[in-house]
Amino acid sequence: MRAQPRSGGGEWRLRWPTRRWSTRRWSTLGCAFLLLGTALLAPPPPAIEAQAGTPAASPTPGATAYVFDDTDTYLIYSGNWNTVQDGKARGGTLHQARDENARMRMRFGGPYFKWYAVKGPNRGRARVTVDGVEIPDSPFDLYKAGDPSFELIVWQGGLDSERPHTLVIEVLGQRNGAATDSLIDVDWIEVLTADRTPLTPTPLVSPTPAVTPSPAGAASALGLGLTATPGPGTPAPGFTTLPGANAGDRPPGSWPIDTRFLNYYVRFDGLRILGNTASPPTFYAGRFAQYFEKGRMEDHTGESNDPNWQFQYGLLVDELQTSRAALPVGGEISNLDYAKINALAQQEARIAPPASFGGGTIPNSDGSVFIPYSQSLRPAPGHNVSPIFWPYMNRADIFPGGWIHDIGLPMTEAIPAVVTKGTLANRQILIQVFQRTILTYDPMNPADFQVERANVGTDYRRAFPDRVPQ
Repeated sequence: MRAQPRSGGGEWRLRWPTRRWSTRRWSTLGCAFLLLGTALLAPPPPAIEAQAGTPAASPTPGATAYVFDDTDTYLIYSGNWNTVQDGKARGGTLHQARDENARMRMRFGGPYFKWYAVKGPNRGRARVTVDGVEIPDSPFDLYKAGDPSFELIVWQGGLDSERPHTLVIEVLGQRNGAATDSLIDVDWIEVLTADRTPLTPTPLVSPTPAVTPSPAGAASALGLGLTATPGPGTPAPGFTTLPGANAGDRPPGSWPIDTRFLNYYVRFDGLRILGNTASPPTFYAGRFAQYFEKGRMEDHTGESNDPNWQFQYGLLVDELQTSRAALPVGGEISNLDYAKINALAQQEARIAPPASFGGGTIPNSDGSVFIPYSQSLRPAPGHNVSPIFWPYMNRADIFPGGWIHDIGLPMTEAIPAVVTKGTLANRQILIQVFQRTILTYDPMNPADFQVERANVGTDYRRAFPDRVPQ
């Protein structure tokens, strides 16, 4: 019998190895990682080329291509878009925007895509990216003198057919000197394959996100199905205990990891940082997303020039503490819950910066680091990050986007807590709350697992069952 780590923040319990990790299971997981490793080491795809208008010899396999009309729910819009009725448009409608940072995003497969829109005297400029990389000849200027015309704006070929892609069309809010406006349209998009077939076109409403079907493949081998079962013990007065699971809940790991996130999950120790899946793939705020035991992973491809920012962990902790959820933090039983965190995260609880502070971060004499509560790290009241957590936060091997992107600003000081984790009662641990995660420190854990991320995804699923698809 030996100690085995649980997927929960800082939680370990005693397990017979053969009950939890059989030889067959290790073999399955090893094969999955071997396949993934081969994919990661594969040579890069050939360079892509963009063309305005239909190429002389288009490789478009028209008979089998998918055509997504502008109102198809598979196209995800963010920013200020309007649905415009136009009898010349495919399906009778266009999606149209003029404001900077309005975006259309979609996921597709195959070696090419086509974007159809309108050119005219009041059209502006748009940037087009594939997998976060701006394609050649972008930005595209849709200005044309005379009457508006419905045209093929971009045919993009040479893409790697063996992996999925994310297309982003971004409105720049710009126009040339002859144009009278900066309008950009989406009439329809043609691709060779996608996660689902197009819907019947022309519902005259703006699209709303629809759940993406769970992908199949090697990811299913990573759904380890590890479950968290509360151990015995009677909570002391003032302690919060874990509520029972909702009827019909499925155990963690029941869903495969979405193929959008699988590569990132494997590269950056996903089993430790995120735990097992807690939902099928879904949408959140117009973005592809998936819930895990320790957080929500969101696809932000094309929103930043930093390749390490294409994925982001959601602000689950901020939502949980705002709701004052009566859920234990750090274990199945805890003297700390989200209602108490809410009180500790109030503005008046923040600490004034040191007298010499001019912005950024600054170390204190005790080894802690002061961080202002400001996304730009400008001088403002904030909190001191414990020297126990600061080195962990700065590990580029698991947080490639940097701590402010992957963990968020500190919302409290480090807080002592007493928790029960399985059969291990009255554990004295340290907790510090951040916007995107809660870090825990348990000195009784093995050295590599003394600092961990708490199960905020599981807590979110319990607090907001209507927001997490099952």
